[in-house]
Amino acid sequence: MDLDSVWLKFSRALQHLKAIQNSIAQDIAGYGDRFTIEADGKETLDLIDPNPVISVQAGEFVYQVRSALDHLAFDLVKMNRGGIILPIKWDENCMFPIWSNLRKGQTIPLPYGGFESLPGIPIEAHTIIEKAQPYYPPGTGSVNTHLMLLNKLSNIDKHRRFALTRARAKVRQRIVYKNGFLGESLHTLDHGAEIPTPYAGESDSIVNVETSTSLTIAFNEREALGDASGVPIDYLLESILSDVWGEIVSPIRKSLS
Repeated sequence: MDLDSVWLKFSRALQHLKAIQNSIAQDIAGYGDRFTIEADGKETLDLIDPNPVISVQAGEFVYQVRSALDHLAFDLVKMNRGGIILPIKWDENCMFPIWSNLRKGQTIPLPYGGFESLPGIPIEAHTIIEKAQPYYPPGTGSVNTHLMLLNKLSNIDKHRRFALTRARAKVRQRIVYKNGFLGESLHTLDHGAEIPTPYAGESDSIVNVETSTSLTIAFNEREALGDASGVPIDYLLESILSDVWGEIVSPIRKSLS
């Protein structure tokens, strides 16, 4: 089976992922530790919007992965190992299925031939594609979840730029006490949250406090992505890429060798 096109698409997605990781690193490095001093003297966390170029790069990544799956579907039908008479304009209607729900009367596992957009594909390929579908219940496998997230991201990217946000920040405080002891605290905070005041007893007053933040960037798309909207973008996209290749493309290639 010729996977040159599919592999090139995945290679391109990997390049976009590296570009995303570089852009995130530059964005966070330039962001620094941002705190706002309120009128009452309290410090609050100030999380401004990330660089919009990261959103565009994420869209380019999603496009390449989704397109790679459609190229895979095209190659599977075109090879026509069963020698069937392919439908008219099969090449225009051929696509990789990502179904969140079964149709009325259908049950899992969906039998061979259930995907109209994949006429005549090898039964081994059908089995792999079918088991990865998001219509399986949550907790079935990571590939099912990642295929669902890929589809939702792809649908968003067709119409608009992804909304991004700085995920909850980890605020670390290094505390130096008068008696020479060192202390450290770690808090996970949202935008606008007050930076906690370190505790100091009567016999161990504080000499100095160094506060720093550790930030990540995530999709601000909770309606579509649910809890995944809090996962760092680069980690989420890398997980999607790994599962789609490792659980779908690679097994299909091995089954046909």
